[in-house]
Amino acid sequence: MEDHAEFNTTAFTACDLTKQAAADILFEQVFFQRAIFQLTRFSRVRLFDVRAANSDFSGAIWENSRLRRVEFIGCRLIGIQLLEAHLEHVYFKECNLESAVFASAVFKTARFEGCNLRDASFEQADLSGTIFHKCDLSKANLARVKLPNADFRGSLLNGMKAGPEDLRGAIIDAAQVLQVVALLGVVVKDEDDH
Repeated sequence: MEDHAEFNTTAFTACDLTKQAAADILFEQVFFQRAIFQLTRFSRVRLFDVRAANSDFSGAIWENSRLRRVEFIGCRLIGIQLLEAHLEHVYFKECNLESAVFASAVFKTARFEGCNLRDASFEQADLSGTIFHKCDLSKANLARVKLPNADFRGSLLNGMKAGPEDLRGAIIDAAQVLQVVALLGVVVKDEDDH
């Protein structure tokens, strides 16, 4: 992988790019199938109209990336770092994003469905309008995030790190109220409990 490389209208099937490093790479209209991107270091990588299925991006560090119209289906993204990334029309389905870092990332029309986001960090990210459907956000860090219209209905929020200001504008369902109250440090007891 070289700096300024461009890949258009192609497929990467069962390829191994472990530990590759490069800057200013463009993947456009590309399909990744069982591709391995473990521990890659890409700066300013751009993914446009990309679909990744059953691929492994664990431990990758992609700073200042731009992802537009990208789908990750059944992928491993454990510990991936998408620092200051811009993600627009991005869909994660049944992916393992445990300990992923999206610090200062901006999400526009993003959806996580059936994903493991345990211990993920979204610190200072803009998650406005992002949908988290049936995801596990246990112990995820949402400190100093923007959450207007972010939809968490149906997701597990136990131990999520977020304060009252962080949660302003977020959408939750009735079953999550006790989880959110616990996040705020409030103890709920029945009147008979003394």
